[in-house]
Amino acid sequence: MGKNINNKILKLLYRSFDSDLNEKEKRRLEEALETSKELRREKEQILAQRQTISENAVASFKPFFAERIIRRIDAVKEENGLEAFYEALKAIFRRFAIAGVVIMIVLIFYNFKTGESMSMDEVFFASDVTFEEILDLPLF
Repeated sequence: MGKNINNKILKLLYRSFDSDLNEKEKRRLEEALETSKELRREKEQILAQRQTISENAVASFKPFFAERIIRRIDAVKEENGLEAFYEALKAIFRRFAIAGVVIMIVLIFYNFKTGESMSMDEVFFASDVTFEEILDLPLF
């Protein structure tokens, strides 16, 4: 682009592609295009660029694009057998953990109710037995 092109005229040219110009601006731009070979060349280059961009433009996303992608992601997750096995194990052990906590709570309350002479250590299943004493038991 040469230095002979007036910046105001150049801005009018750029605006003319995306918005409507009033009559005075249109006349001014047309006169400038008739008199300036550089401005005509600039207009042709802009038109060529806009044409190239519009030909290579990607079409917008179709409706429910996000939902389709989420369904595809879920389908891929379901195809992974190892992950499905892991999720099943996790669900089973979660149930065992919950059942174990419930059983412990029930036993603690049972010991509180029935063991009037029990100490707090006995209620919570704690004892003075050491690891060495456990190893000395005939079971091991």
